[in-house]
Amino acid sequence: MANSDEALENYLKKLMEIQYGTRDEQHFTEEDLKNIALDAGLTESAWQESQQRAKQHLQRGTAYLNAQNYDDAANELESAASLMPHDAEANYLAAKAFLFRGNRYNRSSDFDRSEYYINRTLNITPAHTGVMQLKTELNNKRRVLSNETERKSRTNQLTKWGIIIGVAIVLIAGYFNIYNGMVGLEEDVNSAWAQVENQYQRRADLIPNLVETVQGAANYERETLREVVEARAAATSVQIGVDDLEDAGKLAEYAQAQENLGSSLSRLIAVAEDYPDLRATENFRDLQSQLEGTENRISTERRRFNEAVQSYNAKARRFPNNLLGFDTKEYFEADPQSAEPPKVSF
Repeated sequence: MANSDEALENYLKKLMEIQYGTRDEQHFTEEDLKNIALDAGLTESAWQESQQRAKQHLQRGTAYLNAQNYDDAANELESAASLMPHDAEANYLAAKAFLFRGNRYNRSSDFDRSEYYINRTLNITPAHTGVMQLKTELNNKRRVLSNETERKSRTNQLTKWGIIIGVAIVLIAGYFNIYNGMVGLEEDVNSAWAQVENQYQRRADLIPNLVETVQGAANYERETLREVVEARAAATSVQIGVDDLEDAGKLAEYAQAQENLGSSLSRLIAVAEDYPDLRATENFRDLQSQLEGTENRISTERRRFNEAVQSYNAKARRFPNNLLGFDTKEYFEADPQSAEPPKVSF
């Protein structure tokens, strides 16, 4: 015969098979359990001792349950129900302890254990009033728990989508903020270029009056006048749109045409030194003064344009602005000598 500890271990193992195996739907009497214990090698006195131990677990578990110490109550009453699977009260109280502990911690595993002991109690005593009430309470709790789980799931989904939408809004707002900033800088460049063109056009508009004024001077050099007229025609024929500000070649062509016109004007006014009567003409002096002022304004607007391009390019090259597809602009470079307005000493 196996020793007492081995026999008790074999008995508990058989009880586990009864509780969790294919035989757990059967109702075992105390006599059935005693026979199982004897078959496992327990003596009758050892069997009685195990039952006494089970009753002690039951007594302590009941006390813990009444004191609302559901953790210890569940442990003690589960031990009692394991040693006395035939005892309806032990199984009922174990179901109760797990249900109350599940309510306290909102833990589904405790509800599963409670349901297990409820079913065992009903298998022993189908009309057990207390366990029927527990079953109703458990079902209600599970419905509430299911609703809470579903609500939390919906809340989590809403929270997740809220975060996604919030991040998307921030990114979109950031994109439009950066995009609009680049558009504003580009408009500054375009506006500055328009002012450059305005001043060049103003100079071109002064030339017909200047030519008409000097044509009346006797023996005035016709070749110089012809050069001015041709340079003006060439300069006004070169047109630069805002899309061309990214084309260094077109800007260079435009700058060269304007420089040629400026050089022709300088030669024209320089030749006027040889014609005192022309220099004495009020209309000529007025036109010459306007030309000097226009050249100064051209220099100023060209500088402002290049400053606008510098600000724009610095932003366009910087991350994440460089992902938006804004191409850098070209600076308007001119011959330093062309920045000097033509002067005549009277």
